[in-house]
Amino acid sequence: MKAIIVDDEATTRDSLATLMKDWGYEVAAAGSGEEAWQALRGEPRPVLAVLAGAMPGLGGLELCARLKKERPAGQRYVILLTSAGDQDEMDRGLHAGADDYVAKPVNPAMLRARLATGRRLLECQQTLDTLTRELQVKNREFSRLAAGDGLTGIAGRGHFDEALATEWRRALRDGTRLSLLLLDIDYFKAFNDTYGHLAGDECLKKVARVLAAAVARAGDLAARYGGEEFAVLLPGTDKLGALVVAEAIRVGIAALAIDHRASAIHRHLTVSVGTATVIPDETLTPEALIAKADHAVYLAKISGRNNVKQAP
Repeated sequence: MKAIIVDDEATTRDSLATLMKDWGYEVAAAGSGEEAWQALRGEPRPVLAVLAGAMPGLGGLELCARLKKERPAGQRYVILLTSAGDQDEMDRGLHAGADDYVAKPVNPAMLRARLATGRRLLECQQTLDTLTRELQVKNREFSRLAAGDGLTGIAGRGHFDEALATEWRRALRDGTRLSLLLLDIDYFKAFNDTYGHLAGDECLKKVARVLAAAVARAGDLAARYGGEEFAVLLPGTDKLGALVVAEAIRVGIAALAIDHRASAIHRHLTVSVGTATVIPDETLTPEALIAKADHAVYLAKISGRNNVKQAP
């Protein structure tokens, strides 16, 4: 563990530095508060500091006060060297930000014990910081999983809504296009009535896998929008690009060759897809994009289903 001893008395400074090295610390030494201030703000920063209270220029008390203002709590431990019997100096040092004190002339056993206490506290804090970071990572992962659709494994409606809001703001700021695909499985109620809900669930999973394979870029998102409806968000994609992705999805789902004898249009499962593309501005809302895509799905259905229609 990196430590620093700060004292304008060279004899005291050098002897304490030697002792601390013998005790297993990586030790730097400074002969003034100004020199110590630079060292304490450098990299790697000493996390244990032994400071003489009284020094010419920047003294230990003022140095403690500076450190208290700039350091995150628990990331450094400061021991103040005070005059023997000077309770006022001890109190002012603790108030200024010191964590502990040792009176001069320094008793090596006492200093070693105080350093060991500081070291244990710092190590506990480091462990706590590590656990906190790990917990934050796990919480983010749990949030991601919670936002997903439990059946299909792709994003759920909540995740989609958040992503749409985020990408809308980005496109509004950058003046870029944002495309949305909505698709509906043709005659899905009839499929469930004919084959049962377990088969319907498997069907939804297979459709979701086709969508997931179609969104190759990092910013793209495939989501289950609700029931047998799915959505694909395509940031930075123009009308032609959206049409290409939509057609690839339609063909990919048809290629699954899922039997659907209850369909009025085809012996296999099909989908109707609507696409919409806008450049967001202050006169539009994300709901307007959804409405345009939803209308395009309607156009696909009244045009015979199993096709792609693009919103004007």
